Amino acid sequence: MRVILIIAIAFILSENLHGQDDFRSLDSISYNYFIKGDYRNLRRSAETMFNSGYDYYYIRMRLGILAYYNQKYQISSDNFRKAIDFNSFDTLSHEYIYYSYIFSGRKHDAMLYLASIPANKQNIRLKSIRNNGVSDVSIGSSYSANDVLLYQLNSLYYESVKSSFGMAAGFDAYTGNKSMISIAYTGLIKDGSVYSSSVPSGTEMNFRQNQVYGRVVLFPAAGFEFSGFGHVISCNDVFTSGLKYTEFAGGAGVIKNGWKLRAGLNISISNFGNSRQLSSEGHLTWLPSGNVNLYFTSGAMVQNDKYWGSTYQVNQQIGVRMSDFLWMETGVMKGNSFLSVRNSGYSVNNSYQIPSVSIHSNLILFPLKKLSFTLTPYYNKFDVYSWDFASVSRTGRVNIDSFGCAFKLNYKIR
Repeated sequence: MRVILIIAIAFILSENLHGQDDFRSLDSISYNYFIKGDYRNLRRSAETMFNSGYDYYYIRMRLGILAYYNQKYQISSDNFRKAIDFNSFDTLSHEYIYYSYIFSGRKHDAMLYLASIPANKQNIRLKSIRNNGVSDVSIGSSYSANDVLLYQLNSLYYESVKSSFGMAAGFDAYTGNKSMISIAYTGLIKDGSVYSSSVPSGTEMNFRQNQVYGRVVLFPAAGFEFSGFGHVISCNDVFTSGLKYTEFAGGAGVIKNGWKLRAGLNISISNFGNSRQLSSEGHLTWLPSGNVNLYFTSGAMVQNDKYWGSTYQVNQQIGVRMSDFLWMETGVMKGNSFLSVRNSGYSVNNSYQIPSVSIHSNLILFPLKKLSFTLTPYYNKFDVYSWDFASVSRTGRVNIDSFGCAFKLNYKIR
């Protein structure tokens, strides 16, 4: 009996020693892959360890760090969360998770995560991040030149816009861990001729417009954003400088943000052109790799106008990271809506020239760490009509081309 017991103990000890040898060997292999920055083989060796029952703090840290630097932010975040489970005193993993949200384009979720970390679990870098105050400031301008068609005589209302010039400025500010506000101003000047039944031979257009936009965003839980927005426009009559009009748009929206899929929906009501419009807009963004190196956005807007019936706009955009200092976005829009609200109220078209096709490109440059410069050349094809407001009809459609360019400077305060 004593002999059998000695043999059993020896067998158990040998198995334990063999298991320890396996662990040390696998750990050494994974460490070497980590030092070399070989994420693919590190992942394979980690899967072998997990299948053998080995899961521990350092293997999760290795996987998280290499996934992060390979811009696999969801995988990185998942591994750092596992690392925290093994070591509750870990502060570095919290920092990596925060920046995984930031670099995947989920800034609000990053702020929520930061607020969830106890103060004693935040390192110096995380403690230095403010959760309120102005975060971004931007200024911009735009100019477009249009083809024109000048009637010798026209008894209906018709705008012949030669050119337009705009200026814009705005800021975003966090008002705590779970809310943000945006305020923006836009000024617009249009130059050209205008016709009507009272002035059938046409007169010089004298149009000035001021726009103020406001938006409140709430993000109570990771992945969700709820917003309310308003847009007030003050403009003069195109024939005079004295008679003023005030128009508005207002609405609410919701956005769901994931690592690879992001979707949003909003509804709005407006009173452009002495009518009333009810609009609904949605978008879906797909990020194949879970980062902003490549993404596709599809969107659509449908609108019902009290006087002019139903209209629509659809758009498709692709964004590509060209280098650390250059992003490029290209998009196309098609539709028939001349009175519309897009992008949660930020973009408003209240012109009687209908943008039937629009093509644009955004070249986004990062010359300095906190400064970005966006250059946007664009082309619009407008459908232009003679409008009869008494009988609520339009006739004499013509197509005109418009070419323009816009720029925007954005400074990130934090």
